[in-house]
Amino acid sequence: MSRLFARAPFLIAPLLVLSAVVAPGVALSAEAPLTRARVAELARASPASRVAAAEVAVARAAAGASGALSLENPVLSGAGGVRLNPDGSKPLAATASLAWPIDLGGQRGARVGAAEAELRAAESAAEDSRRRLALAALLQHALVLRDERQVELARARLALGERLLAAAERRRKAGEAPEVDVAVASLQRGRDAAAEAAARGARDADLAALLAMLGLPPAAEPVRVEGPLVAPDEPPALAALLDGLERRTDLRAAAASIDAARARSAREQTARWPTVNLTAQYERDDGANIGMLGLAVPLPLLNANRSGAATAAAEVDVAVARAGAARAAAAGHAQELHARYAATRRALEALTPAAALSERAAALAARGYELGENDLPSVLLVRREALEAQAALLDAEYAHATAKIELLVAAGRVPR
Repeated sequence: MSRLFARAPFLIAPLLVLSAVVAPGVALSAEAPLTRARVAELARASPASRVAAAEVAVARAAAGASGALSLENPVLSGAGGVRLNPDGSKPLAATASLAWPIDLGGQRGARVGAAEAELRAAESAAEDSRRRLALAALLQHALVLRDERQVELARARLALGERLLAAAERRRKAGEAPEVDVAVASLQRGRDAAAEAAARGARDADLAALLAMLGLPPAAEPVRVEGPLVAPDEPPALAALLDGLERRTDLRAAAASIDAARARSAREQTARWPTVNLTAQYERDDGANIGMLGLAVPLPLLNANRSGAATAAAEVDVAVARAGAARAAAAGHAQELHARYAATRRALEALTPAAALSERAAALAARGYELGENDLPSVLLVRREALEAQAALLDAEYAHATAKIELLVAAGRVPR
């Protein structure tokens, strides 16, 4: 025993080191609840956001490589042979030439401008994609919060059902209640247990979907999802929302697509100009050195890029029409969101007092049955009305929460 105590420091030291290494990770996972702020932060680094960033990187790479002097490469050619003279001599003859392409009509500048415009359009589209991803993650977070409330209500209903079953059995033994009360209370308790299990399953499934959306691995331990179901933020008024439409990411993306379409049209217009080749030739013939300079000018008669220019010009009109449609849809969407927010707020305000009264009435009815003052059918009737009122209140609160989240995100804000 004395040897064991003597070796205790040597045995405890590795355990302390191991706990110091493992404990921070466990504490971090336990102390990192999924709040709205953290969900919005994780959504910006989610796999779908990384896809949007990779697409922007493609456009950035294309813009960086668009400054080439010409799309055609210089051509170096050579030929050699023997010259057969009438006198029977056979001197060496050789020719070497270099053709250097020169773009006319500002083709290089048009290519660079089109690539930069497409990069700006890709960045705007990625920003709008990230906004949509954040909105989807926040709505999924609100769904999980609603599921947590459903689980709490289901547990309370199960506890009340068990109270009624225990009271029915007690009264049956005392001869104060018929056997049918025990049977009905048992059936009700079974339904409550099934409802509680279904609520927990729905919560776990929606939480798994949220973790997958955020790019988080499946949690070995339950992940805490925290925050009020209805965000405390006050959304902007409808007039302010309509005045700020141009700051919406989808409208900025539509405007950037117009600029990109116009830049592509300008690029296709300049592509109608020919690429002139400056040629330099050296010839060795019968001991003589011959040097020549010249130009090779293509004649844009058969193909002057008419198809590309016409198509690009038509695409500008398409981009303008899409931007107009996006702006009209954004204005209508803002009005829809504000109207739905106001309607859900009124519904929530109307249901809140009734739900509180119904919960108290159910508790009083159950207590009255336990004391022998009420019969079981009356208690179950009151309980059913209370459950419907509580479910209606939770549905109204969830509808108001989603409407407020969508309204805040549309205004460019992250709800708390």
